[in-house]
Amino acid sequence: MTNEPYYQDDLVTLHHGDCLDVLPTISGVDLVITSPPYNLSAAPWGHLGHYKQGDQTGSGKAWLGASKAGGGIAYDTHDDSMPWVEYESWQKKCLSAIWSALTDRGAIYYNHKPRVVGERVWLPTELNPGLPLRQVVIWARSGGMGYTPTAYMSTHEWVLVIAKPEFRLKSRGASGVGDVWSVPQQPNADHPAPFPIAIPARAIDTTEPKLVLDPFAGSGSTLIAASNAGVPSIGIEKSERYCELIARRLANQTMALDFSGETV
Repeated sequence: MTNEPYYQDDLVTLHHGDCLDVLPTISGVDLVITSPPYNLSAAPWGHLGHYKQGDQTGSGKAWLGASKAGGGIAYDTHDDSMPWVEYESWQKKCLSAIWSALTDRGAIYYNHKPRVVGERVWLPTELNPGLPLRQVVIWARSGGMGYTPTAYMSTHEWVLVIAKPEFRLKSRGASGVGDVWSVPQQPNADHPAPFPIAIPARAIDTTEPKLVLDPFAGSGSTLIAASNAGVPSIGIEKSERYCELIARRLANQTMALDFSGETV
């Protein structure tokens, strides 16, 4: 990891590093659109219930069996089964650092997933370190997973809009897109949890930011959406393999634009 960008073009700057190390060097951001690891294999608290794999009485089975550590998502450099207290502390630190990078009119679109654990629901709002929550936008996915007799199958996620007091949509008309966004999942063979480009694209289109940031760049969807809209963006990604994926996607997009005038 170096101070030099891993990738850079006319609109995109991508940093390879830990977001908590890079974020203090960034300012002037109007819009943050990000989806961190969900820590899916961990039960938030003991009193909510924690079920072993194979136990059909709770929701734990749906989240186990994927990562190298025995649960969650198999990310390249991140264990998706952190002790919950550590995960919560980490995400609160990240959101506080992101907040400091915003302009006075900025906002964070923070995607996370409500989760039923045993007989209780856990909500992503519990990761908020006390920042002003403007709205919850519902991302309605195309289907879900995890059959359980304790709750209905989850087919949606949340986008917490955490906003500075002066944050506004680009117009009254932009409000008409509503607070439920029906967007199908977007598979990507090179990343275990890709974020659909349509989510950041809609956020960018309705807010018209001058600078976009994604501190968990992942497969690069936010950066691609910003590039498609002609908006400068900054990405931070801890995994060098995912940085390579993002750089390849951006380079291929630029090539397609050069030859056809349309992005792919």
